Amino acid sequence: MFSEGSKGLATPWFLAVSGMSIWHYVGYDIVIYLAGLQDIPTHLYEAAEIDGANWLQRLSSVTLPMLSPTIFFVLVMGLISHFQVFVFAYIMTRGGPLNSTLFYVFYLYRVAFRNFEMGYAAALATILFLIILGLTALIFRTARSWVHYEA
Repeated sequence: MFSEGSKGLATPWFLAVSGMSIWHYVGYDIVIYLAGLQDIPTHLYEAAEIDGANWLQRLSSVTLPMLSPTIFFVLVMGLISHFQVFVFAYIMTRGGPLNSTLFYVFYLYRVAFRNFEMGYAAALATILFLIILGLTALIFRTARSWVHYEA
């Protein structure tokens, strides 16, 4: 199953490293979501219940709009951190069989500190920065329409 001949993105090593990365960030996200849920005022739920809202209506009319700043924060931080997957690939596989877990930042590390091509590594880092900056700016631009603040 974990043979040297496995190629492509869906190799078991790639899935193992991706799974570890997701498992690591899920705990962080749950703590942030829990803090966001505890910050929602209970009087909003009480008012929705008095108005006759069922659980689905309370979820869509109270919980999600009041949780949208938290969702926005987790989305931006998750985007930035998921583009920088390095530790799990380095610790678990060092690039894996046939470079199957050679993520972008791990490749950048290899170019800079194994091949000592600092100019090329700086260019790779700049490209990564521009991609993350562009996607973050896009999320911030669209946030005006879906992030709702209490005040």
